[in-house]
Formats: sequence, structure tokens, C-alpha cells
Amino acid sequence: MSKFWRAYVAAVETFCFAGIAAILFVGVLQVFARYVLDSSLFWSEEFMRYLMLWIVAVGAGISYSRGQFLGMRMAVEKLPQGMRRKADVVAAICILIFLGVIVWYGIAFSWGTRRQTAIALGLSMFWIHISVVVGALLLAVHVALNELFGVARSSARAEHLMGAEEAL
Repeated sequence: MSKFWRAYVAAVETFCFAGIAAILFVGVLQVFARYVLDSSLFWSEEFMRYLMLWIVAVGAGISYSRGQFLGMRMAVEKLPQGMRRKADVVAAICILIFLGVIVWYGIAFSWGTRRQTAIALGLSMFWIHISVVVGALLLAVHVALNELFGVARSSARAEHLMGAEEAL
């Protein structure tokens, strides 16, 4: 699984980096067009907004596995090791249930908007809204692998953990 996992992480990182580069390029192009050419790119803001949705949706799971999500762990860290593990499992199950609800209603919502189109891009809103479902599914995989099965944890995870005491 490690070879597959590394390929998955590389693909997600590549997508996210390329997406951010595309947003930067289109943003600079929009400013150039507006202030130098005195003509606005009518599609640029919509493109950047929807691409950012996809970047966040696809990249959220990797961030979770690296421990880069904000967590309120002060009370949990005071528990004994056995109770801490149980609290983490309960929290993971709650997160998975919540993500399941997001997937369920996200599919219904996405399907309901399939005939609507984005004004500037002419793209079906289904492809915009399904990003929430994709993001929730990928995040659910990361939560399950990390918290329930103890695999797919990034070695960088421990380096990024910061409790409330260190933040203050």
C-alpha cells in the first residue's frame, strides 16, 4: 500500500500545486487585461472560485493525515493513553457519520443542480457541487485510515501538532 499511497499523495499534491498555479496565472492575467488592455476576462473570477473549491476538496484529506487540521485536544491530551485512544475513535466515528451525511445530501443536491449552468463558464453546476461530495469521501478515507486503522499517517504529522498551550 505504501507505493500506492505515495502515488496518491503525489497526484493530489500535483493537482493542488497546478491548481494554485492556474489560479495565480489567471489572476495575474485578469489584472493585466483589466488595467493594461482595459478589457476584463468575464470568466476568470468564476474559474478561480470553482477551481479553489476543487483544490480544497481534493487536498483536505492529505492535510488531515499530516495533522494540519485545527484540533481542540487540550482535554483529550490530559486523559490516560487508553482513554485517549477511545476518545479518538469516538471522535473519528462522529466525523465519519457527519461526512456520510454530507455525502448523502451532497449527491442529492449535486444531482438536483445538474441542469443549471455556471454563468461565465457554461459548465453544469453538478461538476461544481460534486466537489463537496468528492472532498467528503476523500476526507472520510483519510479519517478511517488514520484514526481507525492506524495507517496512512504522514511522518510529518507529529511535527505539525500544536496544542493550545503552545499556541498561546
